[in-house]
Amino acid sequence: MSKAKNNMDKAINTTVVTAGDRAFAWGSLLLVASMRRNGMMHPVIVGTTGWTDDQKSRVASLGGVSLRELPPSRQCVTCQKPMLMNLDEIGTDWVCWADSDGAFVGDCSEWLVGDDPDEIVIRKYDPPPDDFTPDTLSTWKRDVERFCGRALPESRHQTRMNAPFIVLHRKWRPFLARWQRQIEKVLPPDVAIIMKHGSPYFQTDESVLGSLLCFDPDAPEVAECYKANGSADKSRYFAHFAYNPKPWQMWNAYSLKWRDVVFPTVAWIVENGIAKPGELPVPLRKGWWPLCRAAAPLAPWVWRAIKLKRKLFKA
Repeated sequence: MSKAKNNMDKAINTTVVTAGDRAFAWGSLLLVASMRRNGMMHPVIVGTTGWTDDQKSRVASLGGVSLRELPPSRQCVTCQKPMLMNLDEIGTDWVCWADSDGAFVGDCSEWLVGDDPDEIVIRKYDPPPDDFTPDTLSTWKRDVERFCGRALPESRHQTRMNAPFIVLHRKWRPFLARWQRQIEKVLPPDVAIIMKHGSPYFQTDESVLGSLLCFDPDAPEVAECYKANGSADKSRYFAHFAYNPKPWQMWNAYSLKWRDVVFPTVAWIVENGIAKPGELPVPLRKGWWPLCRAAAPLAPWVWRAIKLKRKLFKA
């Protein structure tokens, strides 16, 4: 078998999974469009909730995309992450979770397959964040022992993990099921994306995963080398927009650096007839960029005011 054929087999041996409510439909579109624009033809599963028909059809038009309506839940969408990664319909050997507030730069197919099926590819915080405390570890160990039946006497990691991008072999489906059960056991039924600062499960589903990777004796090892951040090749990486508001909602001081990632993908979307210029959110229209850039320092405050107004009127 030729080297080219081996590379091709590796390139298509992963299913990419993401999810979002209606507010993240444009994010999901940017994510999948960034894959297709860079030649990444992997199958994609998108978990949706509350999307319009237009939002669904745009993402589906990118090809190779399956839309999965999420079951009703008061928890944030990401708390169903392990369930989506564990779907029976996934037919590849590997599964990759990518947050729907991110985009691929370059052909990152190589990073969608782990080097070792016994490892999970996930980024470790370095240095450990402030919320990685002895009290957090004590709670994690107690909960893992209580709900998984046993726990390691000491944490196998001295930091926690960051989970917008994960790659895992399908041999770990029982672990994914354990992660989902643990979420249901230790998180409130109406939890948002983050909990109160200082909580052992501040980062909700990410924190639950961290507890298992630290204390579950049957958890996969964490790969030492995390390449999706561009450490192996600066021209290929997964860009995570991270902070609110997101670029399709309002540019903030942090997300400004992703301008040259977002706008070429938006241009590709328009050029391929997936969305018309007039259908784009205002922050994704090039003509509005000078104003969006000038307003970026104020964006978090404006966004908080918008969310508060929505909450008050909803109440």
